[in-house]
Amino acid sequence: MDLNKLLGDVKQILQANGKYDGLTNKEIYVPSIQVDRRNVYFILHHMGSNGIMQKSLVAYENRLTATDFEAEESLTDVDSTLLVGRLNERNNKALSKRFLWMRPTSRRNYKYSFGLGDRLGNASNAHIRLFKGRNVMPVLAQQSIRELTLMNRTNTDVFLSAAWAVFEEGFTYGWGADGDHVKTPYEVDYAVKIGCSIITLDLTEVVNNKAVNLSDEELDRQFNALDSAQIKYFNEAYLNKTFDLGNGYSVKFSKHDVEESVLTFYDAILFAINVYNKYIVPYNLDLEISMDETPYRTTNANHYFFANELKQRGITPTSLAPRFVGEFQKAIDYIGDPKEFEEDYKIHEAIAEHFGYRLSIHSGSDKLSVYEIIGRISKKNGWHVKTAGTNWLEALRVIAHKDPKFMVELYKFAYENLDAVKDFYVFNAQTDGTAPKPEDINPDNVNELLNNDDSRQILHTMFGPIMNLKHNYHYVYRDKFWDILLKNQDLYDKYLNIHIAEHLDLLQGVVKTKQEALDKNEPKTDISKEK
Repeated sequence: MDLNKLLGDVKQILQANGKYDGLTNKEIYVPSIQVDRRNVYFILHHMGSNGIMQKSLVAYENRLTATDFEAEESLTDVDSTLLVGRLNERNNKALSKRFLWMRPTSRRNYKYSFGLGDRLGNASNAHIRLFKGRNVMPVLAQQSIRELTLMNRTNTDVFLSAAWAVFEEGFTYGWGADGDHVKTPYEVDYAVKIGCSIITLDLTEVVNNKAVNLSDEELDRQFNALDSAQIKYFNEAYLNKTFDLGNGYSVKFSKHDVEESVLTFYDAILFAINVYNKYIVPYNLDLEISMDETPYRTTNANHYFFANELKQRGITPTSLAPRFVGEFQKAIDYIGDPKEFEEDYKIHEAIAEHFGYRLSIHSGSDKLSVYEIIGRISKKNGWHVKTAGTNWLEALRVIAHKDPKFMVELYKFAYENLDAVKDFYVFNAQTDGTAPKPEDINPDNVNELLNNDDSRQILHTMFGPIMNLKHNYHYVYRDKFWDILLKNQDLYDKYLNIHIAEHLDLLQGVVKTKQEALDKNEPKTDISKEK
């Protein structure tokens, strides 16, 4: 690399006074330019011989402090050093010392937030460009342990991918990093130490789901086996009491409600309290409680009981995710009656407002039928919505357009090996037998797979097996997949933002119905053929 030429670019930036339209070197990614006194930092884009964009960090600062960085090449300029380095962990840490907005922050000062689970690690730049000016905080680093395992990624990788995108896009609004669906103290500690600003506590292993199916007699027997002091406390606190939530909403506890709530959730509450005291307070993190990873709908009494028991210990989570009425399955729209959902949601929102946190909606990708309801009702404390795997589906949309034969091959493998993920996900495509058959899919109709609920779910959940399949020590699909996707990053960016814009427009009230969101954002022509 011509460092003397780069030094000239730095001097031109210093003389430009923030007006960079006339920069000579078009490889400088202008949104990334940061000038601090006489120090200059930016990302350089240069096209590789393989047709894939390569990125480097360029920094120019005092030679005594420039040693914080790991340089591949450097040039001394009087008392300053010009260096070129990789987008790696050391250089990210060096930059984040200089620009604190590169570090994830709490959601508490942001009314609205949106989780973007970037499974592949190259979606955050596009997402940031979409979120600029939206007044919604993006949670850019958000991968569950399950997803990390399936993709052979680490929290460090997820965190760095997001943080570099934040710097590259000059995004100073604030962003979040979510230790998503952590279940054990080990997993919590892992997320904390990597720098996550949010802990989403998955209570799967400490919730007693069996209690929901107990007869009243057995429920009563198990409840009365508790210590007498515990029985006395729970009955005096809840039995036959009605708790006013305001605005005409209330929660009443029957004997069944008390006993079911205690036996189902009390151990989970104690676990949450321990995590809060050991990690959330010392590290000043956001706590999200995930009550949705259960087979059963969260009743109003369940929700109130959990929140109230936390409050008695002085704990208010930042957000809580109930399991709502209906079904929030992966990669498809809400299954159920939106009117019934609205009535259910109103009471859960009233409970959240009563205790001072916001509701969180998990498996939120593609739930366009209910977003207008969520956005309209959650006005006081705001909302948090989590999306994830549909970013992967937008990557497959690129594959389907650019190499339809390869996409046919991917679907055939996914369809025939669906049992590989049966322990991780539950969805209709596993059981109803209506998914498109591989023998009926060809290059001419392969794009329709991304418009069919069953095939979307198959492709959505099979991301790990697709990307990790090996034969004779070589990846079968991964390398070709990446080659196509990275050579068409601009198209991927467009698909990503079309998809997420539909979500945000409904949540923010820009449009009122799913059809309006689709009409506003879906392209009228095949953008894959645009130059």
